Amino acid sequence: MHPRITFITLLLLAAPAFAMETVLESRRLHLGKPGAYEWDEFKERAVDAERLELRFQGKANATEQSLRLWQRDVKLNWPVLLNGKKLGLLTTAETALETILALPPGSVKDGENVLTIEPPPNLDDIEIGPVILESQTAKGYLSAAKIVVSVTDESGADMPCRLTLTRGDGTLQPVLAEPLGDVAARVGVVYTRNGKATLSVPAGDYELRAGRGFEWGIAMQKINVKAGETASASLKLKREVDTQGWIAADSHIHTLTHSGHGDATIAERMLTIAGEGIELAISTDHNHHTDFAPAAASAGVASAFTPVIGNEVTTKHGHFNAFPMSANAPVVDSKQEDWSKLIPAIRAVPGVKVITLNHPRDLHSGFVPLGGLHFNPKTGRHRDAAAMEIDAIEVITSAAMQSDIHLLFQDWFALLNRGHRIAAVASSDSHDVNRFILGQGRTYVAAKDADPAGLDLDEVWRSYHESRLLVSLGLLTNMTVDGRFGVGDLATGLKDKLKVEITVSGPAWVQADRVELYANGILIREQAVRDDHQPGIKARLALELPKPAHDVHLVAIATGPGVKEPFWEIPRPYQPKNKTFTSRVIGSTNPIWIDADGDRRFQSAYSIAQSLIQRLGNDTGNWNEAAKGFDDAVGIQLQSLLPEQP
Repeated sequence: MHPRITFITLLLLAAPAFAMETVLESRRLHLGKPGAYEWDEFKERAVDAERLELRFQGKANATEQSLRLWQRDVKLNWPVLLNGKKLGLLTTAETALETILALPPGSVKDGENVLTIEPPPNLDDIEIGPVILESQTAKGYLSAAKIVVSVTDESGADMPCRLTLTRGDGTLQPVLAEPLGDVAARVGVVYTRNGKATLSVPAGDYELRAGRGFEWGIAMQKINVKAGETASASLKLKREVDTQGWIAADSHIHTLTHSGHGDATIAERMLTIAGEGIELAISTDHNHHTDFAPAAASAGVASAFTPVIGNEVTTKHGHFNAFPMSANAPVVDSKQEDWSKLIPAIRAVPGVKVITLNHPRDLHSGFVPLGGLHFNPKTGRHRDAAAMEIDAIEVITSAAMQSDIHLLFQDWFALLNRGHRIAAVASSDSHDVNRFILGQGRTYVAAKDADPAGLDLDEVWRSYHESRLLVSLGLLTNMTVDGRFGVGDLATGLKDKLKVEITVSGPAWVQADRVELYANGILIREQAVRDDHQPGIKARLALELPKPAHDVHLVAIATGPGVKEPFWEIPRPYQPKNKTFTSRVIGSTNPIWIDADGDRRFQSAYSIAQSLIQRLGNDTGNWNEAAKGFDDAVGIQLQSLLPEQP
């Protein structure tokens, strides 16, 4: 037996000629499993019920009615049933919102009715309530008033964008949006092709926000609209982050149309790409080659971005994105699990230039690419190292966040120290219009950016191969050495002191509070920064470092408090490792390779360590003394790199 809550409403529902609502539950309830909790915030909160049951007296409905349910923190499927018949599911979303479900004619019966919300098998703490029965359809409830919206840039030009409509308490408000074909709408969120939309809503007080992804500010307008009225909202967006010479890429994009899950049709996906300011959009449906170009043209957003055909080769031993490729290229056998055969087969697909290892700490089909016995995060040794001929790994996947936002960076550092030349990238892995925001995790690629629809793709793929990439989840971090070497460069011909400059950028609605500099994955400098929500450059650090005794790779990382507002909320971890969630934003460089010995090539930490071992032989005393000096000079732990040595 599940614990349950039962409330009896002694109100008979007649069939009025006017709209009427009946409150079935006025309180906000905590549903979960007694004695367990998903997140620390629920630790001290009593569970009101595991299975919610509401009983009420009613009269049979001859016409369609609707049910409104306020909800928050819903991760899994919670079926909603009336008198044993399924009405639908709560919306799978962590953000506070209202779900509206249709009650077909005859759903309500004369006398006692029973509304139930059934729990999923696994733990999922949620909040629910109020629960309200509406005597009218969802369309009727949402058509009481209208808001006509126009969004432009500072010059007055129309622009694709994302609209977020909330109540005063931050709850996402359900809407109807028009014109059809020019908008993609979900609860509280509308993507518009040209900044124009008409929103149908109940009468009330709202806050409307417009944005266009990371590079742009947020414009907000408070709106009060009465029944039968039409309100207007005119918003202007201002670019706040200078990305000249860098293009915004999302290399992990899905559609419901071709991946078979999520909720974004290919037509809706085009509006989300344009609305989030992505300039290089790489399709990566599961084991399918999807061409965005026809859909982009049909949607009227072909001028906003360059589409590239890719494929997420989805196997039981890892997910790999491969791009670009021809639409008629053969699809790789997804049943292949041996990387020594799988990766060459992916590379052999006509046109492929880049292969990325996706969300490498996620468990799929019992396999974690950088976990278990496959990978040693201290030494960087991977069981399939000989076959790891990939170009990049996702260190940030915004739809599959890690509990420790630095975890995959440390894995990546270990691989670099081992000698793998693999770039770090960020992506969204979005399957949805809104649940996980497209382009929230994104990669900035060094390339000419004057024409988003006409990118020089040869230049783009060179930048991927040369690690001329910046990783972004709410912040953009860049770095130079001696004013002449940038990300991806081999810094050579160096003096005794290195001058390192780090810049951190972001929009006003994001904050940075910490900047870190890593040498071979070891933190060597850190500095707190003050950011009072200024747009553009948030921090500029000038550091002087002694030239190291051996080659090292330098990476700069900036972090800050996570965005919690519903217009760009940072998701909770996908497969959490603990019950504490600390929301953070992050921006990282790829390496600048420091040629400390001046031989005009870069030696990895592992390669240098191997040379040292050969010189020392088996003299344990000499080994320990030299290892200490080596650690001090290079900033790595030699014995952790080579634990098999004395």
